[in-house]
Amino acid sequence: ERGKNNIRLMTADPKTGRVQTILTDRDDAWVRPVREMEWIDEGKHFTWVSERDGWRHAYLASPAGGEPKLVTPGKFDVIELSHVDAKRGWLYYIASPEKPTQRYLFRVRLDGTKNERLTPSDQPGTHRYDISPDGNWAIHSYSTINTPPVTDLVALPGHKVIRVLEDNKKLREK
Repeated sequence: ERGKNNIRLMTADPKTGRVQTILTDRDDAWVRPVREMEWIDEGKHFTWVSERDGWRHAYLASPAGGEPKLVTPGKFDVIELSHVDAKRGWLYYIASPEKPTQRYLFRVRLDGTKNERLTPSDQPGTHRYDISPDGNWAIHSYSTINTPPVTDLVALPGHKVIRVLEDNKKLREK
């Protein structure tokens, strides 16, 4: 059983039985288990979510070891990783930088530059996205405390609505 204040990511060679630690996260209080790890660049890198700087951020790490590189800098928590488009060099994620009651889609270059919000600024509220494997499309659901969910198909990264799938018009009218 691992301690609740550290987590080690290890690799093992099934032929030799050799095991090595490639990444360690520590915190005096508690380290959250990582479930959002994705291998990219033919196994040369992987995504890692950590609170190592006091905020929950995405990092890019190497199985060769070394310090992970911060991909989502800022004073906010990454709520979830939504998609990694390694071909084009983008990481899509959900965050609430201004208000914790709202969720927006962002994307950032895998090198940590060009961080941009994709959710339209005129849509405050809670947004959920199911992004296609190629990163071009998403099923998007949007709601607020006074607005029932609207679900549509959007083209990314421009967030252009292609088709409304469910508008809940009758419920909104009530």
